[in-house]
Amino acid sequence: MTTRRALLILGIVAVPSIGAYVAYRKGYFAHDNVNAVAIAELKNKKLDQVPPAEPGSGWFQWRGPTRDGRAPAGPLRTDWDKNPPKRLWRTECGGGFSSCAVVGGKLYTQDRQGNNERIICLNAEDGKPLWEFTYPADYTGIDYNSGPRATPTVEGDRLWAVGGRGELTCLRLPREPGEPVQKAWSKNLPQEFEAPLPQWGVACSPLMVGDMVVVQPGGKKGAVVAFDKQTGDVRWASGSNPPGYSSAVVASVEGQPTILAFLGDALLAVRTDGKITDSFAWKTDVLGNIATPLVVDDYVFISSAYGKGCALLHAVKQGDEVKLLPVYDRRGRAFQSHHSASVFKDRFLFGFSGMRDSAELKCVAFDTGEVKEDWESGLKRGSGTIVLADKHLIIQTEGGDLCLVEATPEEFRLVAKVPKVLSGKNNWATPTLVDGRLYLRDEAQVVCYDVRP
Repeated sequence: MTTRRALLILGIVAVPSIGAYVAYRKGYFAHDNVNAVAIAELKNKKLDQVPPAEPGSGWFQWRGPTRDGRAPAGPLRTDWDKNPPKRLWRTECGGGFSSCAVVGGKLYTQDRQGNNERIICLNAEDGKPLWEFTYPADYTGIDYNSGPRATPTVEGDRLWAVGGRGELTCLRLPREPGEPVQKAWSKNLPQEFEAPLPQWGVACSPLMVGDMVVVQPGGKKGAVVAFDKQTGDVRWASGSNPPGYSSAVVASVEGQPTILAFLGDALLAVRTDGKITDSFAWKTDVLGNIATPLVVDDYVFISSAYGKGCALLHAVKQGDEVKLLPVYDRRGRAFQSHHSASVFKDRFLFGFSGMRDSAELKCVAFDTGEVKEDWESGLKRGSGTIVLADKHLIIQTEGGDLCLVEATPEEFRLVAKVPKVLSGKNNWATPTLVDGRLYLRDEAQVVCYDVRP
């Protein structure tokens, strides 16, 4: 055999092999790691979920008061097919994907106008602007550069917000009408913690843990960082994982508060003194871990797109540490959350799987991570955001449609679809439901719909 012919044969064999390896690394081949004993234990266990927030508690942070996509208890009219939601008001805003926080009759969100980012406050009753706080923000190098991604967090007379370039700002809120809003402190997360600016901007929404505010810079000097919420002093900075686009949550594991932080390459369990007690490797192509971890009882569900899949971890206290024990790890053709996190109802998850135009609403068995094959969505393909309101899913599609769907694993049951309540194509903010008023926003407006009985 000539050298030339040998090289040709080697090339023919090598190219598919290399392609197969790359496909495996990106998760295009399905492969599952399943702990049968852990699944059997879970199936026989009654899951105790934190109860939904009481009426009047507001929506003071990302994904609602319980940070898991559930609306607080309160009035909700569900006969949308006969009596569609009525728009109460519309107020123009700048670009961005920040959702709305609504507390004490005021609505807070973030946007971008030109070379500035804004934190804005509207009257939740009629949409009239009350105040704005503006600061410069250079979006050079950020893809999908419409505006801020994160949602403000409000507690007492303070607000904390993270901008698209990683500026963490704490504001003192006005106590009386006409009183000016004041900056208490601010931190540039990428600079202070030597973090690279993510391709799609900084997206972590602030998490309150006692007297601390926790964010995820994803830097060499701190992947997860806690600040004194009043002064801005660094309490601790832990890890050196690269940034993703997710937001941290906090859970009580056998009485021990534990922060669960989803970075670009792993899920971390972090004690409230900053000690990382465990990590679960989950590196996604383009570091695209975006969806927020979902905690039910002592179990943590994560999911990512880009060919990745989903996993369930059992958080177990061992001494003064919390460990993350895999229940299942399904990759490749498994359920894949892109930017929108799922919600949990009666041992099933409801959420969008897949990327952008190819995404579909799915029903997934929480205990096993398996998609319910006979539950077929009647919605047009495409991504969306979702909240759970008692027994119904409120869905905002990225194309601007508003849908009400029964939250049942029996079958897909669409109550009603209200087309084009929002403009544009990239409607990625999550709906906010407070006291029978539904607040939505796109890249040009904030709107409020009446869904009271």
